[in-house]
Amino acid sequence: MSDFREDLKRYRNRKTGKFDWNEPSIIIVALYRWGRWIRSLRVAPVRFLLNCLFVPLYGFFTCLVGVALPRSAKIGGGLRIDHFGAIVISPGAVIGRNCTIRQGVTIGNRKSLDDIPVLGDNVNIGAGAKILGSIHVGNDVKIGANAVVLQDVPDNSTAVGVPAKVIHETSGSNIG
Repeated sequence: MSDFREDLKRYRNRKTGKFDWNEPSIIIVALYRWGRWIRSLRVAPVRFLLNCLFVPLYGFFTCLVGVALPRSAKIGGGLRIDHFGAIVISPGAVIGRNCTIRQGVTIGNRKSLDDIPVLGDNVNIGAGAKILGSIHVGNDVKIGANAVVLQDVPDNSTAVGVPAKVIHETSGSNIG
């Protein structure tokens, strides 16, 4: 539940301090957190009944919002999805805390079902970026719009291009 509270904080407007109710992606983030909670339940009949509710809701909102955020992915608190639509995250992907994902992003496998990316904390992913394969993206990293990341990106870096190249190292700036 604390991860969802962190998610909600990221949906506050920085200028006004008010909650951004007009961002539909919060629905899919809430469903993701609820799905993770359902999986943690030990009482099988309760878990089964809740899954009977969860699965059709998840399917409906995935189609409506255009974000595939499977509950088998491991995502830290403070997730923010800006400009929802055409976002696909592979089951098994690992995403750290306070990350921002924009429209058209794919985080997934490249060669097999097991080669899934691991993203650190405070990763800011630009629109249309693709992060593919068994790679590690460090903490405090910016991924440029439409970048195709196929190899590791170190902490405090910016990666842009096709294929992505690290173009800038920062001195520990906090992103997101």
